[in-house]
Amino acid sequence: MKEKKLKIEKIIDIEWQMFQKVENIGGRASCQDDFETFYIMRFSQYGSWSDEMVDFYLDFAEDALRRGRNLVSEKYARMMKFTHPEYYKREIEPFLPPISAECLLLIDEIASAMVGWEIEFSQLYPKLSGAGRPITSDGDISGFTSLETYARGELSTYPVELLRLYSEYIGRLLNEGKSLSLINQQIMVELYGYATIKEAEDSL
Repeated sequence: MKEKKLKIEKIIDIEWQMFQKVENIGGRASCQDDFETFYIMRFSQYGSWSDEMVDFYLDFAEDALRRGRNLVSEKYARMMKFTHPEYYKREIEPFLPPISAECLLLIDEIASAMVGWEIEFSQLYPKLSGAGRPITSDGDISGFTSLETYARGELSTYPVELLRLYSEYIGRLLNEGKSLSLINQQIMVELYGYATIKEAEDSL
């Protein structure tokens, strides 16, 4: 676990560098100065991944950094396909690399599983769930980007090899009756100082 932690922290360092270069329409966002929250959110995600996925993504992120590709900026740009579709089609899509049909199918499959797990999580822990993003893309109308839209934006920056690993990993979890949302949330609450998800839920 120590080796995996170090690799995840390398990924977070790369993403933080990229995040600092994200240009917002309204100017610099306050979250760009909040490394602690950024660390917890990103660590809980990658901590719930398989070792193979972490290894692959670290290599991919390092290569992107060397080539000057900002995966974080691209992620937010991809989200606008769902939050501002007309603007995205006109001003953003022509400048982004195309996404293959296989990638689109894998993204749909992964996002669907993630939404299903999050809905289950919201039923078990409504307070914690309510403190986060809306789950499905119809929640984007509330002014907050939904988990589904965020996930689709981020998944759209991944190469097909990583999406295949992700799909295989999700398949294993489903076969074992495990929830990626619960794995993710357990890591997150521990980083916030709680022993269990229930303890964090009861504190709200």
